[in-house]
Amino acid sequence: MNNCLSCGAKLYENITIYNLFKKPNRLCDRCKENWDNIKLDIKARRCSRCLKYLDQNEAYCLDCKFLSAHFNLMEQLYCQFQYDGLMKEMIHQYKFSKDYYLCELLAHLIEIPQTSYDYIVPIPSSPAHDLSRTFNPVEAVLKAKGIRFDKILKMSNRPKQSHLTKKERLADENPFIIDTELDLNGKEILLVDDIYTTGLTIHRAGCKLYAKNIRKFKVFAFAR
Repeated sequence: MNNCLSCGAKLYENITIYNLFKKPNRLCDRCKENWDNIKLDIKARRCSRCLKYLDQNEAYCLDCKFLSAHFNLMEQLYCQFQYDGLMKEMIHQYKFSKDYYLCELLAHLIEIPQTSYDYIVPIPSSPAHDLSRTFNPVEAVLKAKGIRFDKILKMSNRPKQSHLTKKERLADENPFIIDTELDLNGKEILLVDDIYTTGLTIHRAGCKLYAKNIRKFKVFAFAR
C-alpha cells in the first residue's frame, strides 16, 4: 500500500488483470485533480516559443522581443504547469524550507519532453545556495526521475536577483561558467530549470553554450 505523494493519504487500489503490470498510483484522486487544474492551458493564446500568455492587445511576445535584442533565443520552452497556487507553494517549500523529499513529487508530476537533444543540462544554483539547502533542487528531481544529465554549467556566487529589474539583471555580469571537457560543437542541448519567469537566466546560460558552438538549445521548466 502506498501513500499519496502530495497529501500523504493512503492509497487503496484493487489489483486486477488490467492494472497488474501498470505502475501503481502515486496520487489520490483529489490531488490528481488539483494538479491537473494548474496545468498550462496550451490551447490559450500563448507565445509559441516561451508559452507566455498573450493579452488580446499583444500581437507578439514582448519578452521574446526584448531577449532577441540581446541573445540568440532558445528554440522552444517545454512546460506543463503554471507557477501559481499549489505549484508555487510546493516549490517554495521544496527550495526555501529545504523539504528534500518533495523532489519525489516533482519527479512524478513532470514529463521530460520527447524531443531531440545530445545533452540534458540542469541550470545550476550558486554554490552558497546549494550548500545552505544541502542539495541542488533541479538535479535532485532529475535523479529521482532516473534521468541522466551532464553538469556542464557552474554558477558563481552572487546576490539574489529577485529585487532587481529586468534591465538591472541584464547589466549584471553573466554568472555562468562552462565547466566541461565535452565537445559541444554542433550539439543540441536541453536546459532544465525549476521556474521560467523572464527568461534572462536561461538565455545567459545559452549565451555561454553558444560560445562553445552548440547548434541550438531548448528548455524544460517545472513551472512557468
